[in-house]
Amino acid sequence: MTLIELVIAMTIMVMVAGTMGALAKTVQQGYEYNEGHGLATQHGRVAVDRITRTALEATANEHFPGMIVVAESVAGWRFPDTLVVWRPDGSAADPEGLPLFSELVIYTPHATLPNRLLEITVPGDNRIVPTVDDTSQWRTEIAAIKNSMRARAVVLTDLVRSGLVPEESSSAWRGAVRFETRLCPSQAEWDSYKAGYRDWDDLAWVQGIRGTSTGLRQVWLRMELQLMPGEGSVASDASGDRPIPFFGSAAHYHEMHR
Repeated sequence: MTLIELVIAMTIMVMVAGTMGALAKTVQQGYEYNEGHGLATQHGRVAVDRITRTALEATANEHFPGMIVVAESVAGWRFPDTLVVWRPDGSAADPEGLPLFSELVIYTPHATLPNRLLEITVPGDNRIVPTVDDTSQWRTEIAAIKNSMRARAVVLTDLVRSGLVPEESSSAWRGAVRFETRLCPSQAEWDSYKAGYRDWDDLAWVQGIRGTSTGLRQVWLRMELQLMPGEGSVASDASGDRPIPFFGSAAHYHEMHR
């Protein structure tokens, strides 16, 4: 072979090797992408299904509607990322009153690792919970439970998208988890009826289902989780990957007595 032929052959070999390397990298990236999305999809479905099943098994009465959302405000933004469900093991201690902390199931991001969505229970805590409208006390209790050694926490997923929320004096990470509930009749309508300002038949009963002494109330839960493909990290959205949203809902019904 002449020197020119040898140079041409080496150039072709380098081009082929470069093309194969680029192709192998593309295949590897495609595999990691599909694997990450598959893992996130599995986590999202399991988390939504578990929360939905718990909500459907809730206990409710006039004083506690089965589930409530405890929201926090950071730098003027509202974060409704904590769901509290009254689901006792067996019969409730006081079916006509307020639940005990030991009868609650709490869904909330981890206190310091917001990419983790937790299911928390507090066995043995037989204190009565605050009233539904005492939001300040609820925030205090939830914060204490998150850091309690007595609490039992199950990680539903560690792929929750997290973002930095700037505050006036510091910065805070928050997980992309959102819960919302709607009552029909609403609590304001019920309070108005109990105070004598609204008639029983004028309440927003579900599909108008009511009798002379009882009516049907609906508690509708909506939820949204944003999960990142791949391994969980507090700064999981810094890689440029797009989060995958998961939505779910559940409706619980119980009787209200005149």
